[in-house]
Amino acid sequence: MWIGILVTVTSALGTVLRFCQDKLFSRLKGSWAVSIFAASLVACLICGILNAMITLVEVSPIFVEIACSGFLCGYSSFAVLGTVIAMLAKVRKGWKKALFYSLSSFILSLCFYFIGFFGVLIFR
Repeated sequence: MWIGILVTVTSALGTVLRFCQDKLFSRLKGSWAVSIFAASLVACLICGILNAMITLVEVSPIFVEIACSGFLCGYSSFAVLGTVIAMLAKVRKGWKKALFYSLSSFILSLCFYFIGFFGVLIFR
């Protein structure tokens, strides 16, 4: 039960961090789509690093579950990514940009996960 509570609390913290990041990016860049893209990549990189740490060091799988399922999911929700894709597609002929954004987010997120995972294994 306490693990579920920790996942919920850390998810809320990740969501707050994400909200602050979106506000900062919208002020600096004028677009929050870049913030969502960056959050997905950072979260996948950290998740890959944490999962690699399980195999190298005695990192608790419960900690990784709380960090990945809680904080990182709150920080980098794919529901937000879906909303951005829908908003990009809404604009006249925006489906090309939406398709590019979704595919690049998906592919690069997987790449960043594996960079984090294998980077830790290689440079240990």
